[in-house]
Amino acid sequence: MGQQTSTPPKITAQDKAIFQLKQQRDKLKQYQKRLTIVIDKQSNLAKQAIKDKQLDRAKFYLRSKKQQQSVIEKTYNQLDNLEGLIGTIEFKLIEKDVLYGLQQGNAVLKKLNNEMSIDKIDKVLDDLQDERVKVDEISDALGMGSGLTNQEEDEVDEELRQLELQVNGPTKQEIVEDKLPQVPTDKIMPQVPNEPVHDTEEPNIESERPNEPIAN
Repeated sequence: MGQQTSTPPKITAQDKAIFQLKQQRDKLKQYQKRLTIVIDKQSNLAKQAIKDKQLDRAKFYLRSKKQQQSVIEKTYNQLDNLEGLIGTIEFKLIEKDVLYGLQQGNAVLKKLNNEMSIDKIDKVLDDLQDERVKVDEISDALGMGSGLTNQEEDEVDEELRQLELQVNGPTKQEIVEDKLPQVPTDKIMPQVPNEPVHDTEEPNIESERPNEPIAN
């Protein structure tokens, strides 16, 4: 299979402007380096002239050095302006790309919202419900209904409870219920209080009668 050739990126006017500004910046930096070399050379010449007792020549070199230093200061200001301009343009280009991305994203979002309107969603849900009803009808007709009896539902609930006990352990309420005494289910006969026992024997009147006086 042949290799696909990638198309070169398109160079915009902004790219050309930034490239030219960076070229000017690099030229200024090179110019600063040359001036620095000249200043160092003039300083050495001034020292040598002082050694040779040539004060006028030494002063000439120093004045020339001062002029070159003034030019370097101006080049630093120009560099600051260029760097600021380059940074501003690059940042604006980034903002432009971000804005373009936001616009594209907003367009995609609008398209998705149109495709997922409430009416369409309701229609899909209705169609899905209709198909489920048809499936249930077919299952009932074939005797393959998925419904459970009440007993089977109770068995499912009990199995679920047992699994919850295995996984989570008993709840606090179940622990308290286990500790409480169980209520007896046997019938309890009411207890009749014992009646007092009455003496059936007749009282001995003679014994209880007081002693009568004996007549003479």
